Amino acid sequence: MIRVEKQPEPRPPGFDFDNRVRQPGLSALAELTGQPQTLTRPGRPIRQRATRVEDLKHDDLRDYAYWTRALDAMHEAYRGICAYSCFYMEPLCGLTVDHFVALSRTEAAQAYEWDNYRLACSLMNAAKNQFPDVLDPFLIQDGWFTLNLATFQVEAAEGLEEPLKQQVQATITRLKLASREISNTHRSWFETYWKPAVPSQPIPLWFLEQRAPFLVREMRRQGRIRPEDAASLR
Repeated sequence: MIRVEKQPEPRPPGFDFDNRVRQPGLSALAELTGQPQTLTRPGRPIRQRATRVEDLKHDDLRDYAYWTRALDAMHEAYRGICAYSCFYMEPLCGLTVDHFVALSRTEAAQAYEWDNYRLACSLMNAAKNQFPDVLDPFLIQDGWFTLNLATFQVEAAEGLEEPLKQQVQATITRLKLASREISNTHRSWFETYWKPAVPSQPIPLWFLEQRAPFLVREMRRQGRIRPEDAASLR
């Protein structure tokens, strides 16, 4: 993992997050708790399921997943990079909104707040689930996670003090960042860079960085980039 810089909430003319996600969500929360709706909308009234927002469960919001409307805006804002696996995701490949503070552990209103969203592939989102032992990509520091370029497994950096080392390792374990699937994806991109199908047409380092930024950061740190690319960085 690498640090993800939190991007500002999208506003018109690009995407109106407040009107497309937050306000419909807050109106649904009002109805779900027996209060008058705050927005006029078509369809039947929403059945009350609790008396307080704090008592609503994730399943209560399943039919009001307005956060999915923000997926395209999130993909653009975060350049399509999964916050956890650090690989680029094509829009058709299972984009999801991860509620970093899981809806089962907080007020349901967080379901409709941009700051609680992390762009994640479906595999990472399912692995994280509602568990609280995953470090926040917005708060981690570069260098806490490293990539072993012999095994292509994600590891905790050497020299981390406790309990940070335990937190990093718990994140790796929870998200299965050392799994065969993740390791093989790192290996595939690495070999594509070093062993191009057409030797005279290697892929540019900048392109690889757009697809696998954590891998490229580790390749640079460990001196595993082509001499011409290293020269261009001086």
